[in-house]
Amino acid sequence: MPFEMSSRAVTKVLWVEGSPKAERSLSSACARALLDQLGDGVSITHLDVWADEVVVFGREAALAKFGPLFGEPHTPEQARIWEQVTSRIEQVAAHDVLLISSPMWNWGIPHALKAWIDVVVQPLDSFTVDAEGRHVGVVGVGKRAQLVLTRSSAYDGRAPELEDHQEPYLRYVLSMLGFDVAEPVIVEPTTAWTQEERDQMAADALEHAAQRGRELAANLEANLKENR
Repeated sequence: MPFEMSSRAVTKVLWVEGSPKAERSLSSACARALLDQLGDGVSITHLDVWADEVVVFGREAALAKFGPLFGEPHTPEQARIWEQVTSRIEQVAAHDVLLISSPMWNWGIPHALKAWIDVVVQPLDSFTVDAEGRHVGVVGVGKRAQLVLTRSSAYDGRAPELEDHQEPYLRYVLSMLGFDVAEPVIVEPTTAWTQEERDQMAADALEHAAQRGRELAANLEANLKENR
């Protein structure tokens, strides 16, 4: 289903890479396979939450977040940190599509990706609350979000004792920020015992991601035509 987006001549995609394994990461390889299908007219920004300088949301950042709510002005250090926080939110806002790729760690997401989320999810800047107390997205309105996720085990019901806190969490956060969250690319299980099985699993995963990329490219093209 087409989604509304800006009328920019170039569609801007922000890829947030959640794996620290870089070229050895299957989730990252699948993200690249998807992005390779987007073609001309697309500008891609790559954010590696492990390598790039992402502000750590520590004590001073927390004080900077809550201080003004209680009438406490920022100290110079808090003001410096908060400028870094808002710059990351502005980076998200400046793009039409947000792509997050991530492996599953301990049934959830890697801590570096969670740290980035803790930076960009801020009241008033990325979401607000209406008169009835409902959360209303701000930063993601009119934008598409695409998830590319890998898991070593299968969370499709064949092992009912396993609980997925990866995809539901990311989908909830992005939806709450106002994003239109597309059907995710999920690769599971990634555990394979022979090299042949591993190679086939990776090949199937890359083709699945590429197909999703072709679908996204067609969606983007349709929206650009509508906005011309």
